[in-house]
Amino acid sequence: MKKFAIILTILLAMTIITNAQIPNNGFEDWTTIGSYEDPTAWATMNFVSAGTFYSCTKSTDHYPENVGIYSIRLENNTSLTQMTGAYGMAMTNAFDWPFKPAFPVTGNPTSLTGYYKYESFNNDSMFIRIVLFENSIMLGNSIFVTGISTSIWTSFNIPFSNYSSADSATIQLSAFYPESETDGPNGNSVLYVDNLNFDNLITSTSELTKQNMEFNLYPNPAFDIVTLNIDNTNNTDLTLNIYNVTGKLIGSEKLQQNQQQINIGDLNNGIYLFGIRSKEWTVKQKLIIQR
Repeated sequence: MKKFAIILTILLAMTIITNAQIPNNGFEDWTTIGSYEDPTAWATMNFVSAGTFYSCTKSTDHYPENVGIYSIRLENNTSLTQMTGAYGMAMTNAFDWPFKPAFPVTGNPTSLTGYYKYESFNNDSMFIRIVLFENSIMLGNSIFVTGISTSIWTSFNIPFSNYSSADSATIQLSAFYPESETDGPNGNSVLYVDNLNFDNLITSTSELTKQNMEFNLYPNPAFDIVTLNIDNTNNTDLTLNIYNVTGKLIGSEKLQQNQQQINIGDLNNGIYLFGIRSKEWTVKQKLIIQR
């Protein structure tokens, strides 16, 4: 009983609110496409996969430990070609050449921050690139490149070149650094990236939830009906997503304004992740169902 109480306390502490401008900045949301998953709002090479190897996968190795449950994992495969999905790359929205705006930017951010782990083979270098735009005109790009392997999560900060204003951006992640457009990876290097943010490193859930609405599902553990405690009067177009312990989306529904109860009678006993999404933010909480 004591062990169960400790586990429950940990789960209840994992409520997450994300207000970052960068879409799916913590790689918590994934979309199932046939036999693979892609991080929502990001493009990968998985769509041209040879079949069994996918260069982009969801990983439960994430950082900080108390923020989210997933990261993005990118891996090269030198035995395959680019058009069989061998390149470990991801980009917001789509692979557009030349670069095109992928998401809106407000304010004047001065840097891109986040965390990475990297295992380099055969002198590969990983890189993270951000490109800023105004009125669809590229203002310039900033890049972080390193060929040094690190088995621990390491923070990065990519300062932007001087600019007066920007209205949009796109971000590219890669487990190798091409010297030209035709270059591919040198080795089967692996890159993990998590919790991208403008200007400030995300260090804890408490920093993310500060100055935001209260979100809670109770009782927890639940039986057949769970009560939703959230400010749903001033928010519209809210969607409830339910994920199982492997991160697979198993249910989704639009929430009615002022809706306070959710029927979970058709879910089996176990641990689930309940996420509520609006156009500007996402909140998530673990819920235990026990009958």
